[in-house]
Amino acid sequence: MKPAGYLDQRNPCIKLLAVVLAALSLTFIFDPVTPAVLFVITLAAGRFLGGLSLRSQIKPLWIFVIAGVAILLANIFFNKENATSPAILSLGAVKVTGPALWAAGTLWLRLMSFALFSLVFVKTTEPQHLILSLIHQLHLNYRVAYGTLVGYRMLPTLQSDYQTIRAAHRVRGVREAQGLLHIWSRFRRYAVPLLTGAVRRAGRVALAMDARAFGALPGRTYRERIVVRRSDWVFLAAVVAALAVVVAGLWMIGITRFTIE
Repeated sequence: MKPAGYLDQRNPCIKLLAVVLAALSLTFIFDPVTPAVLFVITLAAGRFLGGLSLRSQIKPLWIFVIAGVAILLANIFFNKENATSPAILSLGAVKVTGPALWAAGTLWLRLMSFALFSLVFVKTTEPQHLILSLIHQLHLNYRVAYGTLVGYRMLPTLQSDYQTIRAAHRVRGVREAQGLLHIWSRFRRYAVPLLTGAVRRAGRVALAMDARAFGALPGRTYRERIVVRRSDWVFLAAVVAALAVVVAGLWMIGITRFTIE
């Protein structure tokens, strides 16, 4: 377990608010440079304030690299500016234009930034602390909150169950077909036992919660309370200030755009 860093010690709801503000700021920006700068800043914050290695932050984002290729191809073929803009590169009948690359870069880097914001938040936030913060700061009903926590806690067991089922199949000599054409057969083979195990486990958890009279009373006591400290407000103010400096600075030098051109 990694030592608690600065981001780990911040209030989960305050961190969530910071993530929402950062994502909203990018929603109204239409250039690739601004999200790229915020992406790099988030990487640095995760590394130096959250104790996360660059590899642990970048590796989970590989699926969004594939999405970037799809976004690029969609803009190359269907961007409305292609008909009137000069070609930067021509591949036969396919014309690659500046507006297409600009739009693709904007969407892709925005998507990568959203994913990194969420990743850093998840990796620096204990699920139990998040649930308690939602209850104490946002007054979420504890029945809903703890039900969500139970579901979240059960996700890792699905992965271990999957590995156990695969090992059992190999012991019995069942060969696993590889390749894209056999995805459905693999899914069907593992889905039924996984679903059965999940239903049984959920039933046992529900019985245990009923035996402890969970949800019988409108309120409950807590062993630990999550509070908002002055340092959390300082962190939120620093995030807002950083967003304002980046966006305003790039806008003043003519990079940040708030409209599609």
